[in-house]
Amino acid sequence: MVNLEDIKCAAKRIANYVHRTPILHSDSISKMAGTDIYFKCENLQKTGSFKARGAFNRLLMLTDEEKARGVVCYSSGNHAQAVSYAASVLGIKAWVFMPETAVAAKAAACRGYGAKVILYGKTGADAYPKAIECMKEKNLVYIDPVEDYGIMSGQGTAGLEITEDLPDADAVYVPVGGGGLITGVSAAVKSVLPGVKVIGVEPENMNCVGASFAAEKITKIERKYSIADGLAGDSPGEKAFEGVIKNVDEMITVSDDEIEKALTLIIYRTKMFIEPSAAVALAGLMSGRAFKGRKNVCLLSGGNADLKIMADIFAKNAVN
Repeated sequence: MVNLEDIKCAAKRIANYVHRTPILHSDSISKMAGTDIYFKCENLQKTGSFKARGAFNRLLMLTDEEKARGVVCYSSGNHAQAVSYAASVLGIKAWVFMPETAVAAKAAACRGYGAKVILYGKTGADAYPKAIECMKEKNLVYIDPVEDYGIMSGQGTAGLEITEDLPDADAVYVPVGGGGLITGVSAAVKSVLPGVKVIGVEPENMNCVGASFAAEKITKIERKYSIADGLAGDSPGEKAFEGVIKNVDEMITVSDDEIEKALTLIIYRTKMFIEPSAAVALAGLMSGRAFKGRKNVCLLSGGNADLKIMADIFAKNAVN
């Protein structure tokens, strides 16, 4: 299981390759929520999401022989971009498998970083077996988006920064997809500040980790559409779920309508551009379904969004 020492080593390893993102306070949103709201701004991270942390940590852990072979991954977007960028910086060849439904800008970014992009299937689950085939055919190193301790340790560095920059926080709200981010963040937070509540938030149509958390065992769900496309998944990984059970205090869900309102609120009030998946944390806090402390950190997981979808959201939730 990922521990604090793993995360501290990851922080040193990736320090020269990623941003130490800021924690920003919003007076206006805090007044609306009736409590202090802070944002951990991973939307300002390299490649536009927290995924750069895990990608750099994992690729920097490769042996010289593994680097020479190259890497392969599958992803609907942010993990693909992060692996592509990290591979480019480190001089490693990368193959990336993405679903045909992936945001075009994300696929273009991967190509821009020099990765070989292959579009296949409708979901990441469809692209996964193709990535494994490629791994075997070309003798590549497979980089999983969740089930890899190097990835989780890298993501955990965001949590470590929260404990250092806001040691008097009461709660940390984290968007949850496959569970890799919250596993790393919760391990860091609970190790340094055990009294802080760590709360995972999922779209109600993609609640595989929450369903598993409630059942206390890995549970597969029927995945449905959500605007928070970066949090897609039908079951958590075993390694990630072990960390969730140990360190996460609560798991809650929010509707697409709640996500849209939180997204619009953040962009209008903070002037920061984020993707729908990043708004899930604030939507969870504003829902009143989980513990709310005096000082609460909402982790903004990324800022890579489909502009057409964003335009539709803004039109629907226009602030007059």
